[in-house]
Amino acid sequence: MMKKVFLLLALLTLVVSCSLDDDGRNVSYEFVPITDYELPDSLVLGQKYQFPIRYVSPTDCNAFYGFEYDRRDSTRFVFVVNQVFENENCTTTTDTLEATLNFEVLYNYTYVFKFFKGFDANDEPTYITEEVPVKQP
Repeated sequence: MMKKVFLLLALLTLVVSCSLDDDGRNVSYEFVPITDYELPDSLVLGQKYQFPIRYVSPTDCNAFYGFEYDRRDSTRFVFVVNQVFENENCTTTTDTLEATLNFEVLYNYTYVFKFFKGFDANDEPTYITEEVPVKQP
């Protein structure tokens, strides 16, 4: 899994470095820690949901770019991706921001969500884990 996460991040960086934008600003992408989320106690098969996800934006040069997730059977690894505008005078922040994750229940099993919360001392990703069962409509 760790290899896949870093490969994805490297791919995002490569795509950005080949950008045709000529505004003189360098942009990179990074995963930022998820601090909180709202999930229901259960999900209904076939329903669509919008989950509020809160994350930390480390500088005022960071901007929300989107969500990235990896699916393995019933487990969903969820990451918030930020654009980082480099070559700017960035100020460190501890701002917690919110974005909405759209999710559709397609399978009849208990979903295991693993929300990225950062890297440990060994640079291994750590997660907040939440299980949500699915009910029939």
